Amino acid sequence: MKKILVPTDFSENSRSAFLYAIKLAESLKTSLTLMHCYHPTANQINDHYFTNTEELENLSAQRLDFFIEKSFADSMEEAIVADMVEQKLEVGFAADKLVEISKTGEYDMIVMGATGSTGVLERIFGKVSLYVAQHAECPVLLIPAGVRFSEVKDIMYASEYESANREVLLQVGAFANNLSSRIHLVHVYDKNKKRPDDFGDFLLEKTFQKKVPELSFYMDSISGPTVAQGLGEYARKNNMDWMVLVKPKHDLWQRLLHRSKTNEILMNPEIPLMVMH
Repeated sequence: MKKILVPTDFSENSRSAFLYAIKLAESLKTSLTLMHCYHPTANQINDHYFTNTEELENLSAQRLDFFIEKSFADSMEEAIVADMVEQKLEVGFAADKLVEISKTGEYDMIVMGATGSTGVLERIFGKVSLYVAQHAECPVLLIPAGVRFSEVKDIMYASEYESANREVLLQVGAFANNLSSRIHLVHVYDKNKKRPDDFGDFLLEKTFQKKVPELSFYMDSISGPTVAQGLGEYARKNNMDWMVLVKPKHDLWQRLLHRSKTNEILMNPEIPLMVMH
């Protein structure tokens, strides 16, 4: 891994994601770019709309500097962070710009706040994070508000066995190796269907081992009233540090997103959630 992209709208949620990403970048020994997207017709500051692009660019650059300074106020890390963080300004709408950038291959991961539940900016940014998680072409790590970085010991990969993606599993394995984490392959089965017996679990585990023989993992099966609740319960019970979801064209993703409440796991995860493609 070489580069992490962290978008900000200067809200507290994006600040949490930035602080988390700094520590993650240090652990992964990678560089970090802090980016703000602005648009003359969409930026309102102190009840005034800015239509002068140069004026808005200068103001955005100042706010980006202040955002970093405030994030590390009274911290000895400020000078170190200033050296390791690249600042980037982009003209455009954040959701579209982030998806566009994700397709360039320049960044290995986007780290951003998971939810928009408080102020106006955060409600807007929450919608941006949901859109980016669903459409970006690189991994997107969503950080719940207020979550601070800690050692990533256990990563749960939520999947359906029959649709396991070898390439994604290898990516997850690379993250786990770099972070010295254990991988838990968690099968989400339909609550109306019978839970696989021990022999069924054994066969499914062998199927995964055959697909990715170089991957070391634990395996389990779960269910719940909803997919999101089942995954949340497993994460709490087993003290998971990250959750990984893959957005392929298969049943698990549709089961997550087919009801009005389905975005709960993307908008309000309890632990950092990585969406992969």
